[in-house]
This record gives sequence, C-alpha cells and structure tokens, in this order.
Amino acid sequence: MKLPWRVMILAAVALAVFAALVLYLPQLISPELRGVALNDLPQLYPPESKALGQVVIETYREYRANAARWSGVYFTCLFGSAFLSALAGLVLKLELLQAWPRLRNDLAATAAILAALLITLSTTGDFQRKWQANRIAAAAMENLAYELVTVKTAADLTAVIVQIQAINDARSKGIVGEQPVARPRETSRSQVGVQAGGAADAPQAARR
Repeated sequence: MKLPWRVMILAAVALAVFAALVLYLPQLISPELRGVALNDLPQLYPPESKALGQVVIETYREYRANAARWSGVYFTCLFGSAFLSALAGLVLKLELLQAWPRLRNDLAATAAILAALLITLSTTGDFQRKWQANRIAAAAMENLAYELVTVKTAADLTAVIVQIQAINDARSKGIVGEQPVARPRETSRSQVGVQAGGAADAPQAARR
C-alpha cells in the first residue's frame, strides 16, 4: 500500500528530531555530573602515577559518556515504540478527530510506522549491549582510578597497564557480542612484579 505523502513527511521529521536528540543531548550534559569525586583524585596520586592516573580518569569519562549515549538511545527506542504503538490505537478512537478522518488516519499511520522503526533499530543496533559494555568498562576504570592512589613502584604501574588492557579488551568483546560482558579479572601486583623483571616481560602479562 502506498503511503500518503503527509505520513512520510511526518515520519521523516520525527526521525530527524530523534536523531538530533541522540547526537546532541549527551553533549549538553556536563561531564561534571558524572564522576565528580574523580576531579580531586589526581591530587592524591604519587608523582610517578599522576600521568597514568589522568589517562585512566579521561578514559572513564569517555566510557561513561558513551554509556549515557547508548542508554539514551536504547530506552528512547524502547519506551518510544511502546508510546507510539499506544498512541496509534488511541488516535483512531478519539471522537475529537472524527471530523478530520484524513488527519486521524495520517497520525495513526505515522505513529505506527515510527513505533515499528524504533523497535527495529533497537533490535538490530544492539543498543542495550553497547550501553552495558560501556557502563561496565566505565565502572572498572573508576575503580582503577581509585586504586592508583596506592601505586608506588614500577611493578604496580605495570599491573595497572595490564588491567587497562584487560578492561579495553572486555569492552570491545562486549560491544561486538563475542562473549558476555563482565569485569575483567584483575592481575595482582605481586604476579606482575615477578614477571616484570624486564621490559620484554610486560607483553606476556598483557596477553593474560
């Protein structure tokens, strides 16, 4: 069945508004609203771990922003599709619009089309998995940022680098769905200290 041009225009405008919200709404949310306690944390870092600590904090904020973005997209699609499905049925029953049957039919058809598109986007885009992977990775980075306060030796820094690599690897696998998302196993500093006798041993620890 050929859709009326008014339905297609309304659907296009609604999708454009939705895309704009997805792209720009996370940028309007101040980073200071997330991880506020981390702002003063670098002052507690030993001199030898300040640079690495700043990298960990910046990575946490990146992952947290990604989690907020994908969470917004996922729940907008989920609740939006439910709302639009109900709206399509409601519009057809409203006596207020009986005097404008063409408008009523166009509104109902537009709402039904948008509901179907949103649920399809949510399913095929795996927005929930992307949100969860970034959220868990952000939590792991946040914990690592606090752990850096106690770092004192080169072996400790090597252990932190190993954990960063493990967190990034778990995040990537969680996004693509290679394996269930979970916080990566932390490598103890004592284990890394034994293996980090030379620079050539660090890659071996990273592959664990």
